[in-house]
Amino acid sequence: MNTNRDCHVVLWRNMYDSSGADQLRKAGCRVTIVEPSDDDKLSSVLADARGLWVRYPQKVTAQILDAAPQLQIVSTSGFGSDNIDIEAATQRGILVVNQRGFGRIPVSEHTIMFMLALARRFLWAEGATRDGSGWDKRTDYPIFELAMKTVGIVGLGYIGSELARKLRIGFGCNVIGYDPFVDPRIPQLLHINRVSSLDELLPQVRFLCLCLELTSDSKNIIGAKELAKLSKDAFVVNTSRGGVLDLEALTSALEADQIAGAALDVYQPEPLPPTHRLFKMPNVIVTPHNAGLTTETNERSTRSAVEQLLAGMAGNMPAFPKNPQAWDATQSRRRGLVHAG
Repeated sequence: MNTNRDCHVVLWRNMYDSSGADQLRKAGCRVTIVEPSDDDKLSSVLADARGLWVRYPQKVTAQILDAAPQLQIVSTSGFGSDNIDIEAATQRGILVVNQRGFGRIPVSEHTIMFMLALARRFLWAEGATRDGSGWDKRTDYPIFELAMKTVGIVGLGYIGSELARKLRIGFGCNVIGYDPFVDPRIPQLLHINRVSSLDELLPQVRFLCLCLELTSDSKNIIGAKELAKLSKDAFVVNTSRGGVLDLEALTSALEADQIAGAALDVYQPEPLPPTHRLFKMPNVIVTPHNAGLTTETNERSTRSAVEQLLAGMAGNMPAFPKNPQAWDATQSRRRGLVHAG
Protein backbone atom coordinates (compact mmCIF):
# COMPACT_ATOMS: atom_id res chain seq x y z
CA MET A 1 0.00 0.00 0.00
CA ASN A 2 1.27 3.46 -0.88
CA THR A 3 2.05 5.89 1.93
CA ASN A 4 2.03 9.67 1.83
CA ARG A 5 5.70 10.00 2.69
CA ASP A 6 7.32 12.50 0.31
CA CYS A 7 4.19 12.84 -1.86
CA HIS A 8 3.51 16.18 -3.51
CA VAL A 9 0.30 18.11 -2.82
CA VAL A 10 -0.52 21.32 -4.68
CA LEU A 11 -2.75 23.91 -3.02
CA TRP A 12 -4.23 26.21 -5.65
CA ARG A 13 -4.43 29.22 -3.30
CA ASN A 14 -4.02 29.10 0.46
CA MET A 15 -6.38 26.87 2.38
CA TYR A 16 -9.08 28.67 4.35
CA ASP A 17 -7.35 27.62 7.57
CA SER A 18 -3.62 28.17 7.21
CA SER A 19 -2.87 25.19 9.46
CA GLY A 20 -3.98 22.87 6.66
CA ALA A 21 -0.67 23.11 4.82
CA ASP A 22 1.17 22.34 8.06
CA GLN A 23 -1.06 19.31 8.66
CA LEU A 24 -0.10 17.97 5.23
CA ARG A 25 3.58 18.60 5.84
CA LYS A 26 3.36 16.88 9.22
CA ALA A 27 1.95 13.84 7.41
CA GLY A 28 5.06 13.76 5.24
CA CYS A 29 3.81 15.62 2.17
CA ARG A 30 5.69 18.18 0.15
CA VAL A 31 3.33 21.15 -0.27
CA THR A 32 3.35 23.77 -3.01
CA ILE A 33 1.01 26.77 -2.75
CA VAL A 34 0.12 28.40 -6.06
CA GLU A 35 -0.74 32.08 -5.62
CA PRO A 36 -2.35 34.32 -8.30
CA SER A 37 1.04 35.55 -9.47
CA ASP A 38 2.10 31.94 -10.11
CA ASP A 39 -0.93 30.71 -12.09
CA ASP A 40 1.10 30.45 -15.29
CA LYS A 41 3.34 27.91 -13.52
CA LEU A 42 0.48 25.66 -12.37
CA SER A 43 0.94 23.06 -15.11
CA SER A 44 4.63 22.59 -14.38
CA VAL A 45 4.00 22.45 -10.63
CA LEU A 46 1.43 19.68 -11.15
CA ALA A 47 3.84 17.44 -13.07
CA ASP A 48 4.56 15.19 -10.06
CA ALA A 49 1.60 16.07 -7.85
CA ARG A 50 -0.54 13.30 -6.39
CA GLY A 51 -3.03 15.60 -4.65
CA LEU A 52 -4.63 18.92 -5.61
CA TRP A 53 -6.73 21.21 -3.41
CA VAL A 54 -8.50 23.99 -5.30
CA ARG A 55 -10.10 27.11 -3.88
CA TYR A 56 -13.28 28.31 -5.53
CA PRO A 57 -13.67 29.85 -8.11
CA GLN A 58 -10.45 28.53 -9.71
CA LYS A 59 -11.42 26.03 -12.41
CA VAL A 60 -9.87 22.60 -12.80
CA THR A 61 -10.23 21.79 -16.50
CA ALA A 62 -9.34 18.74 -18.55
CA GLN A 63 -6.25 20.58 -19.74
CA ILE A 64 -5.08 21.13 -16.16
CA LEU A 65 -5.70 17.48 -15.32
CA ASP A 66 -3.62 16.42 -18.33
CA ALA A 67 -0.71 18.36 -16.87
CA ALA A 68 -0.79 16.08 -13.80
CA PRO A 69 -0.05 12.49 -14.91
CA GLN A 70 0.39 11.25 -11.32
CA LEU A 71 -2.63 13.02 -9.83
CA GLN A 72 -4.85 10.72 -7.78
CA ILE A 73 -7.25 13.07 -6.01
CA VAL A 74 -8.69 16.58 -6.31
CA SER A 75 -10.31 18.24 -3.32
CA THR A 76 -12.69 21.16 -3.36
CA SER A 77 -12.45 23.92 -0.77
CA GLY A 78 -16.10 23.56 0.24
CA PHE A 79 -19.30 21.81 -0.79
CA GLY A 80 -19.59 23.09 -4.36
CA SER A 81 -17.73 21.21 -7.07
CA ASP A 82 -18.96 23.04 -10.18
CA ASN A 83 -15.46 24.48 -10.69
CA ILE A 84 -14.04 21.02 -11.37
CA ASP A 85 -14.55 19.04 -14.58
CA ILE A 86 -15.67 15.86 -12.81
CA GLU A 87 -16.36 14.01 -16.06
CA ALA A 88 -12.80 14.64 -17.24
CA ALA A 89 -11.44 13.57 -13.85
CA THR A 90 -13.47 10.35 -13.95
CA GLN A 91 -12.23 9.56 -17.46
CA ARG A 92 -8.66 9.85 -16.17
CA GLY A 93 -9.30 7.79 -13.04
CA ILE A 94 -8.91 10.76 -10.69
CA LEU A 95 -11.10 10.95 -7.61
CA VAL A 96 -12.85 14.23 -6.77
CA VAL A 97 -13.96 14.93 -3.19
CA ASN A 98 -15.88 17.78 -1.59
CA GLN A 99 -16.56 18.95 1.97
CA ARG A 100 -20.17 18.16 2.81
CA GLY A 101 -22.35 19.70 5.46
CA PHE A 102 -19.82 22.17 6.85
CA GLY A 103 -21.62 25.22 5.41
CA ARG A 104 -24.92 24.28 7.01
CA ILE A 105 -24.64 26.54 10.07
CA PRO A 106 -22.75 29.59 8.74
CA VAL A 107 -24.60 29.91 5.44
CA SER A 108 -28.02 29.51 7.02
CA GLU A 109 -27.07 32.18 9.60
CA HIS A 110 -25.81 34.49 6.83
CA THR A 111 -29.06 34.01 4.92
CA ILE A 112 -31.15 34.98 7.94
CA MET A 113 -28.87 37.98 8.52
CA PHE A 114 -29.65 39.07 4.96
CA MET A 115 -33.39 38.59 5.48
CA LEU A 116 -33.42 40.62 8.70
CA ALA A 117 -31.30 43.37 7.15
CA LEU A 118 -33.70 43.65 4.21
CA ALA A 119 -36.78 43.61 6.44
CA ARG A 120 -35.34 46.31 8.73
CA ARG A 121 -33.70 48.43 5.98
CA PHE A 122 -30.43 48.03 7.82
CA LEU A 123 -28.22 49.67 5.19
CA TRP A 124 -30.32 52.84 5.23
CA ALA A 125 -30.69 52.88 9.02
CA GLU A 126 -26.99 52.42 9.70
CA GLY A 127 -25.91 55.11 7.25
CA ALA A 128 -28.62 57.53 8.31
CA THR A 129 -27.68 57.13 11.96
CA ARG A 130 -24.07 57.94 11.22
CA ASP A 131 -24.87 61.10 9.23
CA GLY A 132 -27.65 62.20 11.60
CA SER A 133 -30.41 62.19 8.98
CA GLY A 134 -32.21 59.13 10.27
CA TRP A 135 -33.76 60.52 13.42
CA ASP A 136 -36.37 62.61 11.64
CA LYS A 137 -37.10 59.89 9.07
CA ARG A 138 -37.62 56.86 11.26
CA THR A 139 -41.18 56.39 10.05
CA ASP A 140 -40.57 57.42 6.44
CA TYR A 141 -39.17 54.03 5.49
CA PRO A 142 -41.44 51.18 6.56
CA ILE A 143 -39.78 48.17 8.15
CA PHE A 144 -41.36 44.83 8.94
CA GLU A 145 -40.91 41.69 11.02
CA LEU A 146 -39.56 38.42 9.70
CA ALA A 147 -41.75 36.48 12.10
CA MET A 148 -44.65 34.59 10.49
CA LYS A 149 -43.69 35.53 6.94
CA THR A 150 -43.86 33.06 4.07
CA VAL A 151 -40.41 32.02 2.87
CA GLY A 152 -39.68 29.99 -0.23
CA ILE A 153 -36.54 27.86 -0.22
CA VAL A 154 -35.23 26.37 -3.44
CA GLY A 155 -32.93 23.49 -2.54
CA LEU A 156 -33.52 21.49 0.67
CA GLY A 157 -30.07 19.98 1.16
CA TYR A 158 -27.76 20.63 4.09
CA ILE A 159 -28.15 24.41 4.03
CA GLY A 160 -31.73 24.72 2.83
CA SER A 161 -33.04 22.28 5.42
CA GLU A 162 -31.10 23.99 8.23
CA LEU A 163 -32.41 27.38 7.09
CA ALA A 164 -35.93 26.01 7.13
CA ARG A 165 -35.44 24.64 10.64
CA LYS A 166 -34.19 27.97 11.96
CA LEU A 167 -36.99 29.93 10.29
CA ARG A 168 -39.70 27.58 11.52
CA ILE A 169 -38.49 27.30 15.11
CA GLY A 170 -37.00 30.76 15.60
CA PHE A 171 -39.41 32.93 13.64
CA GLY A 172 -42.53 30.87 13.12
CA CYS A 173 -42.26 31.32 9.37
CA ASN A 174 -44.38 29.46 6.88
CA VAL A 175 -41.74 27.67 4.82
CA ILE A 176 -42.43 26.45 1.32
CA GLY A 177 -39.79 24.27 -0.31
CA TYR A 178 -38.98 23.21 -3.84
CA ASP A 179 -36.50 20.40 -4.41
CA PRO A 180 -37.41 17.53 -6.74
CA PHE A 181 -34.47 15.44 -5.50
CA VAL A 182 -34.80 15.73 -1.73
CA ASP A 183 -35.66 12.74 0.46
CA PRO A 184 -39.39 13.36 1.14
CA ARG A 185 -38.88 12.62 4.82
CA ILE A 186 -36.83 15.81 5.28
CA PRO A 187 -39.57 18.35 4.48
CA GLN A 188 -42.04 16.20 6.39
CA LEU A 189 -39.88 16.18 9.53
CA LEU A 190 -39.19 19.93 9.27
CA HIS A 191 -42.83 20.84 8.58
CA ILE A 192 -41.96 22.33 5.19
CA ASN A 193 -44.76 22.66 2.69
CA ARG A 194 -43.08 20.97 -0.25
CA VAL A 195 -44.39 21.94 -3.67
CA SER A 196 -43.83 20.28 -7.02
CA SER A 197 -43.02 23.36 -9.09
CA LEU A 198 -41.55 26.83 -8.89
CA ASP A 199 -44.74 28.17 -10.43
CA GLU A 200 -46.57 27.09 -7.28
CA LEU A 201 -43.97 28.52 -4.91
CA LEU A 202 -43.05 31.91 -6.38
CA PRO A 203 -46.33 33.88 -6.08
CA GLN A 204 -46.71 33.00 -2.40
CA VAL A 205 -43.41 34.12 -0.90
CA ARG A 206 -42.11 37.29 0.73
CA PHE A 207 -38.57 35.93 0.60
CA LEU A 208 -37.14 33.66 -2.08
CA CYS A 209 -34.00 31.94 -0.75
CA LEU A 210 -31.74 30.05 -3.14
CA CYS A 211 -29.88 27.19 -1.44
CA LEU A 212 -29.22 24.77 -4.28
CA GLU A 213 -26.13 23.29 -5.87
CA LEU A 214 -25.13 24.55 -9.32
CA THR A 215 -25.65 21.85 -11.95
CA SER A 216 -26.63 21.81 -15.61
CA ASP A 217 -30.27 21.53 -14.47
CA SER A 218 -30.11 24.40 -11.96
CA LYS A 219 -28.17 26.91 -14.08
CA ASN A 220 -30.24 30.14 -14.25
CA ILE A 221 -33.16 28.34 -12.65
CA ILE A 222 -34.34 31.79 -11.58
CA GLY A 223 -34.57 34.10 -14.57
CA ALA A 224 -36.83 36.84 -15.90
CA LYS A 225 -39.84 34.53 -16.20
CA GLU A 226 -39.55 33.34 -12.62
CA LEU A 227 -38.87 36.81 -11.18
CA ALA A 228 -42.01 38.09 -12.88
CA LYS A 229 -44.04 35.63 -10.79
CA LEU A 230 -42.88 37.13 -7.49
CA SER A 231 -44.95 39.79 -5.75
CA LYS A 232 -43.76 43.40 -5.77
CA ASP A 233 -42.91 43.20 -2.07
CA ALA A 234 -40.77 40.07 -2.45
CA PHE A 235 -37.02 39.83 -1.84
CA VAL A 236 -34.50 37.50 -3.47
CA VAL A 237 -31.66 36.07 -1.36
CA ASN A 238 -28.89 34.02 -2.96
CA THR A 239 -26.23 32.34 -0.82
CA SER A 240 -25.71 29.27 -3.01
CA ARG A 241 -24.00 29.78 -6.39
CA GLY A 242 -24.13 32.78 -8.67
CA GLY A 243 -24.96 30.64 -11.68
CA VAL A 244 -28.40 29.61 -10.40
CA LEU A 245 -29.68 33.19 -10.73
CA ASP A 246 -29.76 35.24 -13.94
CA LEU A 247 -28.07 38.35 -12.61
CA GLU A 248 -29.03 40.58 -15.51
CA ALA A 249 -32.66 39.54 -15.15
CA LEU A 250 -32.49 40.32 -11.42
CA THR A 251 -30.91 43.72 -12.11
CA SER A 252 -33.62 44.57 -14.62
CA ALA A 253 -36.37 43.47 -12.23
CA LEU A 254 -34.94 45.69 -9.49
CA GLU A 255 -34.56 48.66 -11.81
CA ALA A 256 -38.20 48.27 -12.85
CA ASP A 257 -39.36 48.05 -9.19
CA GLN A 258 -40.74 44.64 -10.04
CA ILE A 259 -39.48 43.25 -6.72
CA ALA A 260 -38.59 44.93 -3.42
CA GLY A 261 -34.92 44.09 -3.10
CA ALA A 262 -32.20 41.46 -3.01
CA ALA A 263 -29.25 40.20 -1.00
CA LEU A 264 -26.39 38.36 -2.68
CA ASP A 265 -23.30 36.56 -1.46
CA VAL A 266 -22.56 34.87 -4.81
CA TYR A 267 -22.34 36.10 -8.38
CA GLN A 268 -21.71 35.07 -11.95
CA PRO A 269 -18.97 35.96 -12.68
CA GLU A 270 -17.00 36.37 -9.46
CA PRO A 271 -16.02 38.96 -8.60
CA LEU A 272 -18.46 41.31 -10.28
CA PRO A 273 -16.88 44.47 -11.69
CA PRO A 274 -17.25 47.35 -9.20
CA THR A 275 -19.14 49.34 -11.85
CA HIS A 276 -22.01 46.83 -11.98
CA ARG A 277 -25.44 48.46 -11.71
CA LEU A 278 -26.39 46.36 -8.69
CA PHE A 279 -23.83 48.11 -6.52
CA LYS A 280 -25.63 51.44 -6.93
CA MET A 281 -28.97 50.15 -5.63
CA PRO A 282 -29.90 51.01 -2.03
CA ASN A 283 -32.22 48.01 -1.78
CA VAL A 284 -29.47 45.50 -2.57
CA ILE A 285 -27.12 44.02 0.05
CA VAL A 286 -23.91 42.34 -1.11
CA THR A 287 -21.13 40.33 0.51
CA PRO A 288 -18.01 38.80 -1.12
CA HIS A 289 -18.93 35.08 -1.09
CA ASN A 290 -17.97 34.76 2.55
CA ALA A 291 -21.19 33.32 3.99
CA GLY A 292 -19.54 30.01 4.81
CA LEU A 293 -16.13 31.31 5.84
CA THR A 294 -16.47 31.46 9.61
CA THR A 295 -13.45 30.56 11.72
CA GLU A 296 -15.17 27.41 12.94
CA THR A 297 -16.18 26.20 9.49
CA ASN A 298 -12.80 27.03 7.97
CA GLU A 299 -11.16 24.80 10.56
CA ARG A 300 -13.61 21.94 9.99
CA SER A 301 -13.62 22.05 6.18
CA THR A 302 -9.83 22.33 6.00
CA ARG A 303 -9.41 19.37 8.33
CA SER A 304 -11.86 17.41 6.17
CA ALA A 305 -9.94 18.26 3.00
CA VAL A 306 -6.61 17.28 4.54
CA GLU A 307 -7.97 13.97 5.82
CA GLN A 308 -9.52 13.15 2.44
CA LEU A 309 -6.38 14.04 0.49
CA LEU A 310 -4.27 11.84 2.75
CA ALA A 311 -6.76 8.96 2.56
CA GLY A 312 -6.98 9.12 -1.21
CA MET A 313 -3.25 9.29 -1.75
CA ALA A 314 -2.86 6.29 0.57
CA GLY A 315 -5.25 4.31 -1.63
CA ASN A 316 -8.24 4.48 0.72
CA MET A 317 -11.70 5.73 -0.16
CA PRO A 318 -12.20 9.23 1.35
CA ALA A 319 -15.36 10.25 3.19
CA PHE A 320 -17.05 12.38 0.52
CA PRO A 321 -16.29 11.23 -3.04
CA LYS A 322 -18.13 12.94 -5.90
CA ASN A 323 -17.18 10.28 -8.47
CA PRO A 324 -16.57 7.03 -6.55
CA GLN A 325 -16.72 5.09 -9.82
CA ALA A 326 -13.33 6.55 -10.73
CA TRP A 327 -11.69 4.75 -7.80
CA ASP A 328 -12.26 1.19 -9.03
CA ALA A 329 -12.35 1.77 -12.78
CA THR A 330 -9.75 0.16 -15.01
CA GLN A 331 -8.16 3.57 -15.60
CA SER A 332 -8.06 4.40 -11.88
CA ARG A 333 -4.91 6.19 -10.81
CA ARG A 334 -5.29 4.51 -7.45
CA ARG A 335 -5.22 1.04 -8.93
CA GLY A 336 -2.25 1.74 -11.21
CA LEU A 337 -0.20 3.29 -8.42
CA VAL A 338 -1.00 0.49 -6.00
CA HIS A 339 0.00 -2.16 -8.52
CA ALA A 340 3.18 -0.28 -9.30
CA GLY A 341 4.10 -0.29 -5.62
